[in-house]
This record gives sequence, structure tokens and C-alpha cells, in this order.
Amino acid sequence: MKLSGLFKVSLVAAAMTLAGCGGGDINVTPTTVDNSVDNSVDNSGGGNNGGETLNCATYTLDGATFTGEAEGVNCIYSQAFASNAKEITSSFVISALGNGGAHVFEGALFIGDDVDTSTGATIDGNGPTLSIEAGSTIAFTKPESFIRVARGANIEAIGEVDKPIIFTSIKEVDGDDSTTAQIGDWGGVQVNGRGHSIRCTAAAAAQDMCNHSAEGIVSYYGGNDPQDSSGILKHIVIKYAGFGVEGDELNGLTLNAVGSGTTIDYVHVHNGFDDGIELFGGSVNLKHIVITDTGDDGIDWDEGWKGYGQFILVRSNEYGNHGFETDGAKVDPLSADAQDLVTSVSNPTIANATVVTTGDQGAEGRRTGAGMEMKEWGKAQLANMLFVNSSSVDGAGCFDLYNEKDKSGDAGVHANANNGDIAFMSSIFACGKNFEDVNTPLTGALASFDVNTWFTGGENNQLIGFADFTNVLGADGVSTAATITDSQGTAVATTAKDMSEVNSFFTNAGYIGALKDGESSEWADFVAASLQRASN
Repeated sequence: MKLSGLFKVSLVAAAMTLAGCGGGDINVTPTTVDNSVDNSVDNSGGGNNGGETLNCATYTLDGATFTGEAEGVNCIYSQAFASNAKEITSSFVISALGNGGAHVFEGALFIGDDVDTSTGATIDGNGPTLSIEAGSTIAFTKPESFIRVARGANIEAIGEVDKPIIFTSIKEVDGDDSTTAQIGDWGGVQVNGRGHSIRCTAAAAAQDMCNHSAEGIVSYYGGNDPQDSSGILKHIVIKYAGFGVEGDELNGLTLNAVGSGTTIDYVHVHNGFDDGIELFGGSVNLKHIVITDTGDDGIDWDEGWKGYGQFILVRSNEYGNHGFETDGAKVDPLSADAQDLVTSVSNPTIANATVVTTGDQGAEGRRTGAGMEMKEWGKAQLANMLFVNSSSVDGAGCFDLYNEKDKSGDAGVHANANNGDIAFMSSIFACGKNFEDVNTPLTGALASFDVNTWFTGGENNQLIGFADFTNVLGADGVSTAATITDSQGTAVATTAKDMSEVNSFFTNAGYIGALKDGESSEWADFVAASLQRASN
């Protein structure tokens, strides 16, 4: 699939030194942002490859028709078709191409009309839909190019376990052996929803005036519809994404105030520059998620996310900070500044997750760090969790209640844990270091709080130490072994919690961790395929 003749335009170099991970976001500045508008119309469409006509995407906007150009087995989309200066307000379909063909975009792909409701503009609730067929491969040529779905618009990307929809770098599909896809080659996928965000006041939400600017090229999210739908992302793969734009970072998949009517299911994010998935508010649910070797955290949430999550695997061998990094809010929810917010702090319920890390110094000198860090007044209910980490160094612990801002406040993470607003159930830590030291000394009623006692006092939780990955994990290095032994070689009795009794979203898995060793299921097939992709 040689595309070198077409892409000798300067592809922006993605190689850069990743910023150090202090538990926060990675902020970078882009090399280029193309703000020009190409008003030409490309009607070349069709094309022929060995007798097979390519079905390149096409749409009509303001009386003009825009179509991709066939080149070999690929469809190429110039910035006349899509760019960061053009919002596509017409629905269209991206079809699967045969013979390993890819849809290659030279610019960003912005679906729907992004509006600033604070100026009096209104959101089109019947915006366009981007439909993507199973088996499609979509590649981007520039680090600052990404897919953005505006409020009111939809993305319907429905793959299959053996025909996933792949979003990737041009360097993976260009047929040029001298180029290698790597972290930060393109921007990722961003969905802006109309759900709740702690950034908005109750008054603004009630008037449908909730309006917060997203990271990346400025766009807006937020609203007053927790059940809002932005479409379906199912059986998708996002690789080599997450570059910075205008001083902010983009993740593999960014979900901004996305509502529970949206489906996020069977998603693999590999080698993302920042987080695998980051959620800012909203109530969208996550199921069947695999994150491998992202530059920062596997899954990061903030701004009042209140969704459910189940069957989540985060594995960090070369890159990675925390498996989960969680924030509740940017201001103390008991402060005067927070009294009129539309929603309280983040408080999701997560079940059946596995985080596997080494704690070693990985690529770019970054530590492939820790299990989970909770900070900034966050809350969470966590069941059937398995954290496995071979390192005993500071910063690589299984769990951290990080209270730099919370201190000993009544709504801080230690108070939340003490009150049961942060709770583990039927969970196992198999780590060289179980808990990070307290960042800011606890005082007052929390002075006697002991995190070890808190965790082991929870429902069926166990600290079993670390001896070897094979004592805990199956042959694939991620599934839960049929028999778990502790660091002394003693078999560990496990009791999984039935989360289907909590909410019908959850499946009664019957085991601890993301996947049971030897399991035969669509989820097992997806994990196996994800691990194979990550090893290539």
C-alpha cells in the first residue's frame, strides 16, 4: 500500500520527549495547526483497483458534493473533504475496503456543528451521523488531526470481534518500511455530549446553557441530559493517538459529558500519548475495555463522572502511569464556589477490572507505575478488582489516596474512604507495595486513619503480596489464574461479588479481575486479539 507519492507533503514529526508523570495530565504544544479552508470540490470518487471499484465516502454540503479519491486500495480525503477548519453537518458512511485498504485523512474529521451556547446559539439535537462499517481502517496523517463528534451529532461505529474498526496512524498503513507508527502520530477520538459536568452551574444546565470548552482545538460540551446519546462505539481499536493541540492534550478516547444513552463497548486503546480513555463528567458506561501501554493513565475520570464500568483490563509494560487516575472536582465540593454546581463529585461504580504493571522504568524514562490513584474529593465503589504489580518502589504502589488538595477535609478522599464513599469489595492486591504513603499528614478525626486496616476491613478484600506474575495470572499474563497463590505460595480463597444485584448493567461474572483464565467468550476473544495487536 505505497502512499509515499501522495504523502511527501510534510507529515508533522511526532517524536518528542514525553513530559514526566506526576499523576497529572501531559500538556504539549502542536508543531502545526492548519487553519486554512480549502473550498475546492473533489468529485473523483470511485476509482478502480484490480477490477474492484472502491466505495470512498461522500457527502453533500451547501449544494457541493465532496468525495474521497481512490488511490490503489485506499481512499484519500484531502482537507477539502475534512479539516480542523470545517464542521461536517451532513451524515455519511465510511465503508469497509477490501484488500487491506484504508480511509486516509489529511486533516481532522469534525462531525456536527459545534456551538457556544453562552452566546445564545442552540444545539441541533438532530445533528449528522458518522456511520462506520465493521472492518474499516481509518488513518490520519498529522498529529493534530483527530475525530470530534459535536453535541447533537452521532457516531455509529459498530465493528465485530473479527472485523474491528481501526483508527490509526498513516505510518501503519503507508506500506513504507522506513516509517514506524508511534505514540502521538495523530490526535484520537473526542465525543462531546450533553450530560452533566461539575464545570456547569445548576442554573445554566436548567436553561440548556451548560457550556465548557474541551481540550484540544476549542469546542464545547455539557448540558442537562444524563441519558443523552452520542451513538455507539463497539469493537473499535484506537492506536498511536493522543497528541497535543493548542497547549492541551488529546487522549485515545475522550468522553466529554457523554450521556448514558451512548454505548462504549469492546474498545482497545494502544500506545496513546496521554490517557487511554478520559472522561470529563457525564454518565456514560464502559464495558469490555482493554488499554495497553499508554503514555499516562489507562482510564482517567474527572468533573463528576457517574457511570458504570465492567470488564476493564489495563496492562502497562513499556509505558504508563496509573491504571486508573480519578479526580472528583477541581474545587472542594463543600466550598462556596461549588454550591451551585449541577452535579456532585465523580462517583462511578467499577467491577471486574485488572491492572497489571511492572513499576519499572519504561520507554522515555517513564515508570510503568501504579494501580490506582484517587484524589480531589473523588468517590467510587470498586468490586472484583485485581491489581498486580511486581515493584516495591515508591510511586508504584497498588493504591494511593492522594490528598494534596483534599488534606483532612470533610469531603476529601480519606474522609470519603472512612465514610464508605470509597470502597473496595471482593478485591485483591498482589503488589510489592500495597499503598502509597500519605501525601499530606492527616489531622483531627482522620489522624488515626489507616489505609491498610480500611482496605482489609472491607468486604472480602485481600492483600496477598507479590511473588511472581504466574502465581496470580494465567498464561496470557492478564487473565485471573484458576488458583491464586500468595507471596508465600499458599492458595488464596476468592469470593466474587455479584454486581448484577446492584444494577442490571453488570454481569454476574463469578470471578475477580477482568477475565478468567481459560474463559471462552466474545470478551476472551477480544482480549486475545488486543494482546496480539499490542505485541506487533
